[in-house]
Amino acid sequence: MLELKTSFGTFGNFTDMARYMKEEGIREVAVEAHYVYDKVVKLDFTLAEIREKLEAGELT
Repeated sequence: MLELKTSFGTFGNFTDMARYMKEEGIREVAVEAHYVYDKVVKLDFTLAEIREKLEAGELT
């Protein structure tokens, strides 16, 4: 199970996280990606970067 942990919540996918960021006016985020409760990676994104990657099919 994938979990994307941020300072403003935990999400199951990048689409939901990007939607929340847009609605709340959040421009940047630090994300810890966890898979089955083990930290996989920590990433820093801007909302624009997330949206570009989603449109390119790079994130799910």
